[in-house]
Amino acid sequence: MREQAIAEFHELLQSDEDLTAGLFARLRGAMRERRLVYGGREIGVSLRPHLLDAAQYARLVHASETLAGAFEKMSEAFVAEPRLLASVGMTEAETRLALVEPGYRCPSVTGRLDAFVHGDEVKFVEYNAENPSSLHDQAGLNEVGFEVAAMRHVARRYRLRQFDPAAALFDALVETYAEWSGARDVPNVAIVDWDGLPTAGEFELLREYFEARGVPAVVCSPDGLEYDGRRLRAGDFKIDLVYKRVIIHELLAERGESHAVLRAYAEGRVCLVNSPRCKPLHKKAAFELLTGEWGGRSLTPAEREVVRSCVPWTRRVSERRTTRGGESVDLVEHVRRGRASFMLKPNDDYGGRGLVFGARSTEAEWDAALSHALEADFVVQETLTLHTEVFPVFGETSWALRPMYVDTNPFLFRGRVEGAMVRLSGSPVVNVTSGGGEAGLFVVEGRLES
Repeated sequence: MREQAIAEFHELLQSDEDLTAGLFARLRGAMRERRLVYGGREIGVSLRPHLLDAAQYARLVHASETLAGAFEKMSEAFVAEPRLLASVGMTEAETRLALVEPGYRCPSVTGRLDAFVHGDEVKFVEYNAENPSSLHDQAGLNEVGFEVAAMRHVARRYRLRQFDPAAALFDALVETYAEWSGARDVPNVAIVDWDGLPTAGEFELLREYFEARGVPAVVCSPDGLEYDGRRLRAGDFKIDLVYKRVIIHELLAERGESHAVLRAYAEGRVCLVNSPRCKPLHKKAAFELLTGEWGGRSLTPAEREVVRSCVPWTRRVSERRTTRGGESVDLVEHVRRGRASFMLKPNDDYGGRGLVFGARSTEAEWDAALSHALEADFVVQETLTLHTEVFPVFGETSWALRPMYVDTNPFLFRGRVEGAMVRLSGSPVVNVTSGGGEAGLFVVEGRLES
């Protein structure tokens, strides 16, 4: 059904004489109006959305929610056995904050798993446990897409399901605040990140969304917060809940543990979402626990099966022995010899920065990258076989069907999936920060009666 819908879509595009520079300008203008931009760049690059069939989406949801349960179990283990925190690369300051009781259960109220879906296969490569971006993008791109005649035709022929991650975020924040406060009061919400970021438009969209539903909200930087020992404030605005978009290690590096929001959180005066308890789950080395001895002894059979089939072998880089495929190996020598099978990633970074693919490196380059990884904080991860999919990519004056790498990254809200962020790139580094784009998302659930 999915393949048939895509074929119809592309066939209609080929005969559409209205695919002109004027339409492409309207699409870009519609994205700007909806603040679907990254910095000054419109994020949408495709004339059609990404389409999954219902079975693919169901597999993605099942695997994602199963992994969310495994990560929650891991968070409980970190609290019960704090020594485990060092194994994923937590600093002393991060560890102190992670052990503060947040006042609610879920360690990652809002998160995103980065995944590749191909046929019946789902593969996860990272867990963004620190308040991921782009919650409005898919709904907005879907709406813009109806400017294209082929999209309107396919929507008349097929039953298409779409999603509302912003609504799921809103519900998750309200539910978490009620758990934290013990009351059903409407919280005052501060959306907090640094000034001048390319994602600033999304913050304003969320503020407007919250206020339209009766929740007072402000957007402010960490420097705009004050704490007097009783209340956290942004100017005269009293804050009950902080929707923290600033990354924890960056806040610690720039402002330290004495920052107002961290003091208010540690003293139980503000509900902080996500709390610092998400940080060890956000570290890429958390995938080592899933794929290593901890996962083997701590996870249920169902969780272990999802890890086995969906999570690539991952290890934090150090001089030691470990296991792969049931065999004991010298980690560094094993990775050095198997260069084409591995990639190196910073343990705690984002935006595709610092990635090194063994298959795209010379032997000398790989040796140098391994030496650097040993001195810094990196993980090595088994590479996936990535597949491209043809998308109709448009520019200023023309469009063309092009093979693109596509990832499908499900949003999680208190452990439940609602939609996904879809990214497209001509490079295997599929990341908007690294120059990629996005597409809308629909699930094809069936054909409508003619």
